[in-house]
Amino acid sequence: MIAIFYAFLTAFATLIGGLIPNLAFFKKLDSRYLIGFAAGAMLSISFFDILPELDSGAMTWVAVGFFTIFLVEKFIIIHTCHESECTYHFLGWPAMIGVATESIVDGVAIAIGYSVAPALGLSVAIAVIVHELPRGFTTTMVMKNAGKGATAIWVALLIDAGFTPLGALIGTLLPEAYFMATLAFTAGTFLYVGAVDLLPEIHKRFNWKVIFSVMFGVLVIYGISKFINL
Repeated sequence: MIAIFYAFLTAFATLIGGLIPNLAFFKKLDSRYLIGFAAGAMLSISFFDILPELDSGAMTWVAVGFFTIFLVEKFIIIHTCHESECTYHFLGWPAMIGVATESIVDGVAIAIGYSVAPALGLSVAIAVIVHELPRGFTTTMVMKNAGKGATAIWVALLIDAGFTPLGALIGTLLPEAYFMATLAFTAGTFLYVGAVDLLPEIHKRFNWKVIFSVMFGVLVIYGISKFINL
């Protein structure tokens, strides 16, 4: 199924992101450009693709999704960050459960989006993919700074990556009656990740290129959405 294929692409993006800190060019890479692009993409898909699909009765679920991710992140404390700014707060099985939960939500979102409209499913998948790259290298850096070895890092990355296809599979099994609520929940999670988790990271130093990367992410997702709906 195409939605599950998209989910596997996002899982691959997580693993690629996790490898970035081990590459020689990483020290020359300003991760804020990627973070900014991801923030723009997540917000764009929420505002221009998901929210317009919702009916008024589903809007409560936007808030539910927003605050669910807020609570999950406050418990596991894994945020997108730069190499020198990642700090270790709390990891272990509770953290892995939280990471898996976010990945399942991403997978369900891809599957439901595709069920509502193939173009929407593709747009959601693209937004998730560009988010998973910085999330993957964040996971690696947080684990490294916590003194974890390569095995623990790969376990964390595989959990993050592997639960996205599982979420997509779950999404294909959900009855149509739950589609609107699930899409609204997804919009809430994307709004939180884009506006609360990602954007603050790029406000620490003023940089026109970073601002451009955010707007570029918005325009790319918006343009892709318009193109595939022609």
